Amino acid sequence: MKSFLTHLITICSLLSAFGQSITTYNINGFPLDSIQTEYITAETCQVALSNRVFLEVDYGQESKIFFNKYDRVADINGNYVEFKSNMDALNYLIKIGYELIDTEYLRMKNDDIGAKYVLRNKVN
Repeated sequence: MKSFLTHLITICSLLSAFGQSITTYNINGFPLDSIQTEYITAETCQVALSNRVFLEVDYGQESKIFFNKYDRVADINGNYVEFKSNMDALNYLIKIGYELIDTEYLRMKNDDIGAKYVLRNKVN
């Protein structure tokens, strides 16, 4: 009986550990949680015909002049990630080890409100 109970507790703890993992997103194929710079800026921009937002991150990488979507957060397949809101995007960055330093709110062309965050990497 003790062996069964031990196995049951082990299985339950393993399952709960898997539920706590954080999805890793990329910037240009580079994992966002592996950036070695101390500071980044992250700016949200509205997804067309939606309440969701994209997240654009600048950590000092080279930008493409004619391709402004170069800095958008994407999944491992290269698809841009849509966050539920500005706060959802910020909470993701906090979960992967960033600390909020400053926030600036931006009025977009279509009168939506975007946010620009300055964050510090707590891991470095």
